[in-house]
Amino acid sequence: MNLVWVHSDSQAFNERSLATQATHLIIVAGHSVLISGDIEDAARDDSVWWLYDYQRNRGLPQAIVSHIQAGIKLALEDEKSLLVFSGGETRSQTGPETEGGSYFRVADALQLWHGRDVFSNDETIATNEASTVRARTATEEYATDSFENLLFSICRFREVTGTYPTKISVVSFTFKQQRFETLHAGALQWARNRFNYVGVDPPASTGFNLEESTEGERKNSLVPFQTDPYGCHTDILQQKRKERNPYQRTAPYPLTCPEMKQLLSWCGPDLIPKSQVPWIMG
Repeated sequence: MNLVWVHSDSQAFNERSLATQATHLIIVAGHSVLISGDIEDAARDDSVWWLYDYQRNRGLPQAIVSHIQAGIKLALEDEKSLLVFSGGETRSQTGPETEGGSYFRVADALQLWHGRDVFSNDETIATNEASTVRARTATEEYATDSFENLLFSICRFREVTGTYPTKISVVSFTFKQQRFETLHAGALQWARNRFNYVGVDPPASTGFNLEESTEGERKNSLVPFQTDPYGCHTDILQQKRKERNPYQRTAPYPLTCPEMKQLLSWCGPDLIPKSQVPWIMG
């Protein structure tokens, strides 16, 4: 089957300057890249995505597409939002394919921009045919971990709009909420009342185990980031970034977001002073 999902009349990015007028940043953190042309099966088939052995039969395809749908739902609810799919070229075996670009292609191929839910058989679920979400969606293609998903997406927002967001929403797994909401946002001196987290997990019937995932989160991410909030010092966090950057990419953000230059190179372990971040509001 020849699946074509982009046409000459597809909604163009920044149509009617909608993207550049955004004030609300919505981030969908990436977890894998596409490796199959059978994108119509991206919501259910492990073989469509590059997965490690420990990720197989754990509901990852369902989770990924659910995250994409949740991000689009948030964007549908706020015309002043910019949706960013974040994640770089993280898999050496796949070639230079990005997580952010893969998520965008899935949204196109599964026709998700109007609010379609691929997991529902209820034809009465309302969709928004006047959706402008595609015109307000960009990718961030350098992040290698969750901290960089947040940090780099803020800069991506600045590249598009010329300013920084007044509100941030993040979509990922429920067990990552403390990591994003407390540790990462705190490390960036981002105000709690301007941060929203949406946690979405696949159903247990897919093989997803929340208790197991929560324990892995505590051991491999929460504990290291508690002592190393910028991911600069601990071996486990440094090794993850190295492994997830096999193509040796260097993010351009110190040049494109000069106000963030100090933050982008800050290594802690002390938190960066509030005076050195550009979004502290009086």
